[in-house]
Amino acid sequence: MSGLGLLVTGAGLVLRRARLFGLGLIPPLITTVLFLVLFATASFLSQRIAVWLTPFAEGWPGVATLRAFVAILVVALSGVLLVLLFTATTLALGAPLYDRISEEIDAHAGSYASAPGEGLLQALWSTLVHLVKVVAISLPVGALMLLVGLIPGVGGFFAAVGSALFGGWMIALEMTGSAAGRRGLRGLAERHRLLCRDPWPVLGFGVPTFLLLSVPLLSLLVFPIATAAGTLLTRRLAAR
Repeated sequence: MSGLGLLVTGAGLVLRRARLFGLGLIPPLITTVLFLVLFATASFLSQRIAVWLTPFAEGWPGVATLRAFVAILVVALSGVLLVLLFTATTLALGAPLYDRISEEIDAHAGSYASAPGEGLLQALWSTLVHLVKVVAISLPVGALMLLVGLIPGVGGFFAAVGSALFGGWMIALEMTGSAAGRRGLRGLAERHRLLCRDPWPVLGFGVPTFLLLSVPLLSLLVFPIATAAGTLLTRRLAAR
């Protein structure tokens, strides 16, 4: 089954569990409001950021066009970073709900060996460390994509493709978290090695999910569905 097929299958499984699906909509509803405000702020400041990033272009004949292009890149890449942080924050906020969805899908799909869970304080600390790691990984990549986007002619295309691939991989890391954690794979590095076993279905699942999560209203519906699909993906990769 392809990565996109897992997403479709996950949708069918979750929609048949109406109560869990409804509860799974609450955390992204809360975080959507917060991150829409952050995205609006980044968009409002984009022109000032573009001026700050291009002091060397002062006095150039096409400086206004260059800075307008840089401002668009800043908005686009802010969106990429905020989708990743939005995902990590929503999963942390709704962890009990998404763990429940993942557990039910796991049980429906078959048996698995469950590792001992973390205590409350340890889980909170792990979540905080995880969020810091996501920021530490995403910011340099976002800066790199911004620089790539400045390449004349082809930069915008390669920045868009690179952002989608990176965002898709990171989303897959997030959405496999619950099922991987039950198998003792709680760290980002451990999950990354798991996904590397078969990267094509990972990207086939992660990139469409990342793009859907970029749409505010759709993101509310995608979270519980992607949690189920991430569980199915984890089962597939763990069996290899």
